[in-house]
Amino acid sequence: MQVLHKDMKEGEIKLAPDNLDDIWHLHNIIQPGDLVRMVTFRTDDQSKDDQKRSKKAEKKRMKLGIRVEKTGFHEFSDRLRIHGTIEEGPQELGAYHTLNVYADPTNKLSIVKENWPAHDLERIEEAVKRRHQPLVVFVSLDDDQATIAVLRQSGLQWIADVSSERSGKMYADDSKGKEYFGDILSLIKQNTTDDSPVVVVGPGFTREHFLAYGKEHAPGLFGSCVTCGTGHAEMNGVHEAIKIGVVDQITKHHRVSMETQLIDKLFNEIHKNGLATYGAEEVKQALKQGAVEHVLIADTIIRTSKGEKLLDQARNMHSEFTIINTMHDAGKTFLGIGGIAALLRYKI
Repeated sequence: MQVLHKDMKEGEIKLAPDNLDDIWHLHNIIQPGDLVRMVTFRTDDQSKDDQKRSKKAEKKRMKLGIRVEKTGFHEFSDRLRIHGTIEEGPQELGAYHTLNVYADPTNKLSIVKENWPAHDLERIEEAVKRRHQPLVVFVSLDDDQATIAVLRQSGLQWIADVSSERSGKMYADDSKGKEYFGDILSLIKQNTTDDSPVVVVGPGFTREHFLAYGKEHAPGLFGSCVTCGTGHAEMNGVHEAIKIGVVDQITKHHRVSMETQLIDKLFNEIHKNGLATYGAEEVKQALKQGAVEHVLIADTIIRTSKGEKLLDQARNMHSEFTIINTMHDAGKTFLGIGGIAALLRYKI
């Protein structure tokens, strides 16, 4: 994310999204009631008159200000749809229009809020700071099947599964094994950049055979590859590797890895009736007593007045807090217990 202009007196911040994660950040930042200014395409009045005659409409480039009613974003979608009424523009004020925001730095937009919540400003700072953070590419495999996935700030994205189409043990010098490993390597190359770390996980020896194959055929990619044994292959193996902290060997403070480990710690404390509590009222009472070390709150809840009040209370009590992304598996599990919890300094 790039911040192109900031005028907090007017409540306006102009941004340029660089990548898919920035689209996810914007989805969390833009809320109903905000004003979003952006260059878009719309059929002008003259074209509408022409359309009546020729049945063809010409869309013209224009800058509009939309008062947001709702946004639309699907997991790992390439665009954010912002729907609302035209409040600023050359024509049709009050009419509905949809802005499409793509992960492209030329796709600039301005967001105007009456009051910018602190967590929105922090999210923008985080997006700017992690602008050049490389994607982590996972390969999780056994003799039968491999899964390729990419770890983004917004979550874990499944890319593809590759079948070995072979029964019995898999070896790199086997013709089927070479074909299997070659297909995996081809997919890795399609989803990496020069600085993308590769993590190879899985049970048994297939992982080691593939690693040797990768170092031979793509030494640039596999020279600094990280590997670890897991009890499972496919996506289960990837989740297991993230839980045990393998991502921290590559890049510190990766958001999904950090959130996953926080949630894992939370559930461990809950299961042993230890230093944790969950539920809006329970966390609120723990904050009043000064017992909260770290508040965890779901991104879907932070967008409500209840969520904002809870974070304000956490700041006043000098407690740390993390907004949990509910698009990855650990976040969805966290939402299953209500989406509000806390790690405690002492038991209450």
